[in-house]
Amino acid sequence: MLKPEELEAIDVLWVRKLEQDRAGLPLSERHRNLEPSSAEFINALAAAARSTGGKLISIEIEAGRQGEARATIASLGLAAQVEFLPGDAGELLPGLGAMSFALIDCEKEDYIPFFDLLESSPGLVVVADNILSHELSAYVDHVRGRPGVESLTLPIGKGLEVTRFM
Repeated sequence: MLKPEELEAIDVLWVRKLEQDRAGLPLSERHRNLEPSSAEFINALAAAARSTGGKLISIEIEAGRQGEARATIASLGLAAQVEFLPGDAGELLPGLGAMSFALIDCEKEDYIPFFDLLESSPGLVVVADNILSHELSAYVDHVRGRPGVESLTLPIGKGLEVTRFM
């Protein structure tokens, strides 16, 4: 169950995203947010990691976006559970090693390369956003074609592909 302040933060971020869309800001200046229902789903998974002592690593190439993410995380009292890495995920992912959970929400052409950079250890769960809204069938075919994985699309938000390595 999400805390009221977590639900409020999701709402605040979503309203800001909609305002930026209405203002017609260039994509490079807009904040990219998960749909509220997707954010709640991901937050529930993160809560499970938090309860078991897990740590989240956030990779963001845009310094301004990462700064705002840090402020939001700090305001929710979660700073101790999140490590922020500035830079290109394509360069940083290979050095991270095994993990339990990964969220892919990036430029659409990077979904498959970033998925392939993850260390595919048993138990790894990868959630990719925008599967339905951006018609990412090539990504879905790619992950489902990997041996030793189970994968399904959830019609939450703009579509989440949830992949688990066996």
